[in-house]
Amino acid sequence: MPGIGKRHFDLKKLGYILILCFSTGVFAQQDPYEHPFHKRRPGLFRLYTGLKAPGENSPEKFDRLNTDFYWNNWLGDRGGTTTAFYALGHNINLMFDIPFQKKSVFGIAIGLGYSHFCVRHDGDFAFLTNTSGQDYTALTLYTGPSRWINRTVFNFVEVPFEIRIRAARERGKFKFYPGFKAGFMVENYHKWRIGHDEFKEFNFPDLNRIHYGPTLRIGVDNVMLFGYYDMTTLFTNASSNKLQLFSVGISIGWF
Repeated sequence: MPGIGKRHFDLKKLGYILILCFSTGVFAQQDPYEHPFHKRRPGLFRLYTGLKAPGENSPEKFDRLNTDFYWNNWLGDRGGTTTAFYALGHNINLMFDIPFQKKSVFGIAIGLGYSHFCVRHDGDFAFLTNTSGQDYTALTLYTGPSRWINRTVFNFVEVPFEIRIRAARERGKFKFYPGFKAGFMVENYHKWRIGHDEFKEFNFPDLNRIHYGPTLRIGVDNVMLFGYYDMTTLFTNASSNKLQLFSVGISIGWF
């Protein structure tokens, strides 16, 4: 039946044409220049902008939630004391990342943070009175019964600020963030244990609650080295030990 064979051939050809037209329409809808981040969030919400992916004109933003884990100590007149290697503290910062342009390698950031310093040492604090009748704080080496916990804690609410310089590429992004932060001490105490007895001292007579100093973050992608140096002293009286906090550790930028 010649007519049937020809009809079968025409239907097959029509099917090929429809498939070709449909495929062309699908591929025509894709923009070859569309930024891949418009439809996905690389890393752990690294370009997070709310409940949806960033818009076409949205600048790329990074490191808006940071946590720092560090070894902390104090500089200055330590009264012959030493600090343990496991004297560890931490920060958490929520930052507004402000790039200067959509693809700029320069920007700034400002935010709100909380810092916890925990100095584990072999010293003891004494609260004394000088010849002028002023109370002051003295740190000296502890020589009494064995203390299996001996730490001094300082907690701060802070306002951090950073200048942000980072590479333009997405993966292997080098970051250099010099900054500065100022904070208010909201809690402090000295805690120790002798046997099963625990003691806690809060009454530092000349505590300085306002602190500020430079910070630095430098690294690649989400992991950076972190450092902070406190430009102020912990105690205000001229007779007290001149102690300044500092910390060095690792910083993680979550998104």
